[in-house]
Amino acid sequence: MLLYAVAAADADSMVGAVETPLEPHRSRGLTVFAEPRTQPPERSTRELLDFGRVLHQLWSYVPVLPMRFGTVVNDEDELDQLVAEREAEWTERLCAVTGHSECIVHLPLPDRARSGRTGTDYLRRRATEVKEHDAETAELRALLAAYASEITPLRPVRPQESRLSVLVADEQVEDVRTAIEDWAAARSGATVTGPWPPFSFCQEIGE
Repeated sequence: MLLYAVAAADADSMVGAVETPLEPHRSRGLTVFAEPRTQPPERSTRELLDFGRVLHQLWSYVPVLPMRFGTVVNDEDELDQLVAEREAEWTERLCAVTGHSECIVHLPLPDRARSGRTGTDYLRRRATEVKEHDAETAELRALLAAYASEITPLRPVRPQESRLSVLVADEQVEDVRTAIEDWAAARSGATVTGPWPPFSFCQEIGE
């Protein structure tokens, strides 16, 4: 079985309308969504994208913790053993993300090409820019602390950009987006995207 996600025990009754190849397996106090497979999945872009698409479909119905892509078990006995080992940890994390969404703040980094200097002047300029960026990031974190239950840095996906992800209660999503946009307007031109499923805070699970 290829494992996709872990959810609360009653999740199987909430996702019956989802058109996926998944089967829910209740184990102890949790439900694990899995796809029957005779072979492990290919490590291909297509398989990975399909996996992500199914996870987003599931989240539209019920909070889930994504499994690491490619996590497999041989049978339900092995699945039950895995759940028994991790139930407390997974239940705690499910409680943390339930009723929450993820917003991502994109912060421009100092542009190295702008400096156009060499030697000591360049290094001083770079040090000043990094210090200013760090101060701006700290100021943003202080602002977000009023809304976010958790904040985590993300790996950059674009050059000259850093990212912060914010876990925020669903009812506060618009408030936090407005606060970030107001803060950014007079500063570095930071932007915010989301709300997204809070997968950055799910501590991807699996073997």
